[in-house]
Amino acid sequence: MAKGGIGAPFFVVCENLEEVNQGRKRFKFPIVAKVQVLSGKRGKGGGIKICVSEKQLTDFCKKMFGEDFAGEKVRFISLAQKVDIEKELYASITYDTVLRLPFLLFSAQGGVGIEEVGTNNSEMIARVDIDPMGGLSQKDLKKVVGRDAKLGDFLVRLWDVFVRYDCRLLEVNPIGKVKQSVILEGVKRPIGSKMTARRIDSIVSLQNDIYVAIDAKVILDDNGLARHRDLDILPKGAGGAIPTKREIDAKKIDEEDYRGSAGSTFIEFDGDIAILASGGGASLLVMDTVVDAGGRCANYTEYSGNPPGDKVEKLTQITLSREGLSGCLVAGAVANFTDIYETLSGFARGLKKIRPKPTYPIVIRRGGPRQKEAYEMLNKLAKDEGFDIHLFGPETPISVACKKMVSLSQEYKKRLKK
Repeated sequence: MAKGGIGAPFFVVCENLEEVNQGRKRFKFPIVAKVQVLSGKRGKGGGIKICVSEKQLTDFCKKMFGEDFAGEKVRFISLAQKVDIEKELYASITYDTVLRLPFLLFSAQGGVGIEEVGTNNSEMIARVDIDPMGGLSQKDLKKVVGRDAKLGDFLVRLWDVFVRYDCRLLEVNPIGKVKQSVILEGVKRPIGSKMTARRIDSIVSLQNDIYVAIDAKVILDDNGLARHRDLDILPKGAGGAIPTKREIDAKKIDEEDYRGSAGSTFIEFDGDIAILASGGGASLLVMDTVVDAGGRCANYTEYSGNPPGDKVEKLTQITLSREGLSGCLVAGAVANFTDIYETLSGFARGLKKIRPKPTYPIVIRRGGPRQKEAYEMLNKLAKDEGFDIHLFGPETPISVACKKMVSLSQEYKKRLKK
């Protein structure tokens, strides 16, 4: 957004208390501290605090680092310069997948509680469908901002950023109407523990531009990332900004072999149940059911499209290389053309290579061509190698197998504590 001419309060992102102590030297109190998690409602949940002293800042960061916030471990906390705001507004641009058009949502009431505005006072939120070729027209802008040219300019810049960087969602909440001149900077933040800074845009004095982005949520289209080599400027804590080694290694599997898919999508979480899912809809059902049953997923990944066994073997090794697992769930719907024996043979080979040898329960729920042969092979593997494998066929709903995985995982962790 800085490159699109949209101002924002100066901020840094810290990974530990040492960085917090160094980072706060760049500010004058009050400082706004925010946990960097992929969750909304941080303000209401206690994840944002306006600190007026060094003690308040230190106490907040000590409390939040490593804590669970909305199901995610807090690894990063941002420090931002507090800005005096006269009024808070809301704007977002995303796509309508039915009309196949981008659209703008705007409300003159933003900030904490915007969800309640949408639910209880929907008339306060204006929607404008956007011509993808022509962009936001003056006619469109007048519908939402009237004669406020500066606010209209802000929204035009927002649309420019949305298009330029292949966004799927660009949400600013709140847009701050500042009541005095403030010194802002586009992008300047610490990199690494030494807190060195990278200057992307020069400091801007907003004596005329009175609308600024106080906070934002951005979802980028993964398919467009190849066009934006400069996106290494993403802040720490942003989704996908700092891929783990397993995430990087998993994506390489499909880069080296076009047959089927195994690893193109691989996202690590803070849980302890490893997931190897098949099929887009089924894999989402697997994740939802595990979480709903009280389990915590260690990752999200898929293999599908009849990949050869060696690709599944590599994906298995990467997925199960993680320490502290309490279970492994291999689940999917009934395949039409994926060779179940081929893919599960790859899983078996990968499983045998994991060191130390897994003692946690393994639940497998699959169906499709050569499933009978595959399950005979897995039963023999369990007997010969001593793996705790539980097999379910298509007669068992995916949800039941997932709940069984969570139950076995919980029993396994109890045994470890004894």
